[in-house]
Amino acid sequence: MLILEIFLLLITIISLYLIMSKRIRNKIVFFSLFGLIVVVSVLNLVFSGLKWQLWLLYVAIDTIIIFGYFIKIREVNIKKRILKLVTIVSSIFIVLSGLFVFSFPKYKMPEVSGDYLIGTKTFIVEDDRPEIYTDDPNDTRRIKLQIWYPAETVEGYVQVPWLLDGITVSKALSKDFGFPAFALNQTAKVISNSYLDAPISDVQDNYPIVIISHGWRGFRNLHTDFAEELASSGYIVVSIDHTYGSVATVFEEDDVAYLNLDALPSRDSTPDFLDYANRLVSTYGEDVISTIDYLEVLNSDSELSIFKRKLDLTKIGVIGHSTGGGGDVYAALKDDRITALIGLDAWVESIDSEDINAGLNIPSLFLRSEQWETGENNDNLYALVDSSEATSYIYQIDGTTHFDFSMVYMFSSLTKLVGFSGSVNSNDLNLILEEVIYDFFDENLRGNTSGIISPDNFDEISFIRSNRYLL
Repeated sequence: MLILEIFLLLITIISLYLIMSKRIRNKIVFFSLFGLIVVVSVLNLVFSGLKWQLWLLYVAIDTIIIFGYFIKIREVNIKKRILKLVTIVSSIFIVLSGLFVFSFPKYKMPEVSGDYLIGTKTFIVEDDRPEIYTDDPNDTRRIKLQIWYPAETVEGYVQVPWLLDGITVSKALSKDFGFPAFALNQTAKVISNSYLDAPISDVQDNYPIVIISHGWRGFRNLHTDFAEELASSGYIVVSIDHTYGSVATVFEEDDVAYLNLDALPSRDSTPDFLDYANRLVSTYGEDVISTIDYLEVLNSDSELSIFKRKLDLTKIGVIGHSTGGGGDVYAALKDDRITALIGLDAWVESIDSEDINAGLNIPSLFLRSEQWETGENNDNLYALVDSSEATSYIYQIDGTTHFDFSMVYMFSSLTKLVGFSGSVNSNDLNLILEEVIYDFFDENLRGNTSGIISPDNFDEISFIRSNRYLL
């Protein structure tokens, strides 16, 4: 709890000043102050657990108590220069702890607005595609899925963390950012709005489907905010861990597939970069197709599946960020089971021009960040929209970066300062995106055109292009 952490920081500062300056003259006052620090520390540990952000603070507290004991209780005459050195070091530790607390806080998941409770389950999908991102020629492709769905009840079921695979993913994410392994451990303790294995709701006979694809160096929970919002509104949402494109895909505790950087080497040092990009985007796209195949199995009469006949396979939407958006486009061009598509900075640069010029025959909405306003990706994106048969739009959200389409706001309060996030308020942007995404799928998967909110209604969104005016 942040209030306890702030209080602990404040009383530690006060204690450091009073003890090291020898202003405490009464032993009872010393023991009272000592007791208060201990009580607040214990409460903080009980409610928040042992947090790395406070390690240096605990060292400072121990130092203050030890020196206070020798100064006041044992009445040892400690040299001034030693006290000065201890005071300086302890002050540095306290300041650093304060910076860590405010820079890497434990955030709460965004609240959902729908009427449904939310259940969640995970599945491992294997198919016969050769795995091109390992050295073993006998390896076949495996991916992991997480499904969020409207729940009948959550009573007696466990509310799960945002990162269902926990510390393994947070450490891999920290490593990818170049942070110490523990730097994002607090993200593994964030509790989601979902309950593991809760029974599916019977309010509707079946539910439309939305499949989510993360970008390169992402992971399946990076768009849980969208997944939970849609599930609370009556959708079954499936997010894919694209193995070796995800920071970590946890199949079992001792079976983890980590990001393979060789899958997409540096553009600057790789002459055939677009060949690598094409393989990666098509791999993501084939993962989407394999996911739909697996959903057909889950929807069958198998007694093992709670989703039996609950999946409306005639209404499948896809949404993807960056490489995930490119993979969704690839899948939609190849698989007519997909009926609507949203791309968030969809990376379509590497898709073959023949496929791009064929265009999409399903409704599509492309949201672009201001950071991607320029770049070679736009050539293919414009060509795709212009060539599409069904209505297709491109909008830009001003004041945003490429990462603003993900849950980067959960990592640190410094995201805007270091340029990971744009000038738009993260909470406002999240609400805008959720509203636009919901309205698009509500219109194109449910046929609900009443009350549809156009992206044009938001000041932060600018219209860029549409084939509507070319038809």
